Order: sequence, then C-alpha cells, then structure tokens
Amino acid sequence: TRTRIVRYLRDFLDAMDFLEVETPMMQPIPGGAVARPFRTHHNALDMDMFLRIAPELYLKRLIVGGLERVYEINRSFRNEGLSTRHNPEFTMLEFYQAYADYNDLIALTEELLRHLVRTLCGAEVITFQDSELDFGRPFTRMTMAESLVALAGVDADVAGDRDRLAAAMRAMNIAVEADWGL
Repeated sequence: TRTRIVRYLRDFLDAMDFLEVETPMMQPIPGGAVARPFRTHHNALDMDMFLRIAPELYLKRLIVGGLERVYEINRSFRNEGLSTRHNPEFTMLEFYQAYADYNDLIALTEELLRHLVRTLCGAEVITFQDSELDFGRPFTRMTMAESLVALAGVDADVAGDRDRLAAAMRAMNIAVEADWGL
C-alpha cells in the first residue's frame, strides 16, 4: 500500500502541474522545523553536517527562484523519541505553490486526501481505529482559538489570553513552554 500511496501522490501533484524536486539530505545548518537533528561529518569537506529535518527551506528557495509549484517526497530525520507514533527516520511529502494562500493549500490538501482515500479504499467513508472518517464532505475549518473552545473545552475568553490559556492548559496536564506564543 505504501508504494501505491507514493505513486498516487506523485500522479496527483504531477497532474496539478507541480514539479517534483530533490533537495539536499545533508545540510550545513538544520532548518525548516523545530526538531533535534542528527549530526554527521563530511570527511572530504572536513565539515560537520546535519541530516535534514525538513526540506522546507530549500523548497522555498525554489519558489523564490521562480518555480511556481514544487514538491518533494523524501526521507527526513529527527533525532528525538521512538514510539508507535514517532520514528526518527520517516517519509515526508512537502509542497509549495507560489501565489497561493493557506485556503488554497487547505483545499488542495483536502482534494488530495479525498482522492487518495477513494482510490485506495474505493469509498470516501472509511473506518480507522473504530472511528468513521468521512472524506466526502468538506473538512471542518477553524482557527486555533475555535479549536481550543470546541475540542478542549476552553472558554472563549480564555482562548485569546496567553496567560489564562497557559494556566488552563497546565490544569489539563498539558506542558506549556514559556516562549510559546498564542
């Protein structure tokens, strides 16, 4: 199934006029995500390098350089925990489109997932871990504050106040770092 998913992702994005690219796996500085990188050493250059944690910065350079739609399906590495939900080495799809805003990219992602589920499962409604997921209807869109109210039970007036929100999160045993914004 993994092979079919990767093939489908390529076919979908290629049909939308995205260009598949490859960006460096070894990078002089870690960037593109907040994560702990794996370090390595490039002997020929006598230089410490980092295995990529995300292709974001290189993909954005291509957009700035004039390519309008790019994507990469790659291996990324994050030197962090190991669990059933996190593997230090994983396959990632990342794509960027010039002149598109977040609403355009949400719509594209929704269409990609809907068609992927329909192609792989033959239906838009599937069961996953005892939950029914309906990919046929529009995805719910909400702000972070709206999601805190709807899903975490935070009062609306608290969701917009950083200090009160941090206290509410701590009361729910959710760690809050001092440098996190609202």
